Amino acid sequence: MTNTHQSPVNPDCFSEQFESAYKVINHPFTVIPQMFKDKEICIIYYQHKGCNEKLIEIGFDTVILTCRFDANDVCISAFLFPDDTDNMKSYIDYCNKAYEYSYLLGGWLIENYCLCIKPSKNGYFFALKLV
Repeated sequence: MTNTHQSPVNPDCFSEQFESAYKVINHPFTVIPQMFKDKEICIIYYQHKGCNEKLIEIGFDTVILTCRFDANDVCISAFLFPDDTDNMKSYIDYCNKAYEYSYLLGGWLIENYCLCIKPSKNGYFFALKLV
């Protein structure tokens, strides 16, 4: 999903973006779209060679939040894909101020979750997973 409302990176919006990633974890597939009624949402049903997966993408000003679900349709992980991965320093600076960094886990701790930076073919993204 391409974010058509791309704007410059603004540290003030990071809190909403990272909190939203944290809030979707453990919520059912049917509830998450209701949580973001004011946002652009894309629901994806992926099927290929026995792999059946559901994803929800939610558009924010500078990131796309993607929710991944287990077999019971409960969100098990959240990913934030920044529009501008060339400016990751602003995101990292925010995380360093807002969250404790665990060198052992290689990411920032948010309650029982770890927020890590992962490489992708288009740059980098943030992954939030249970520790």
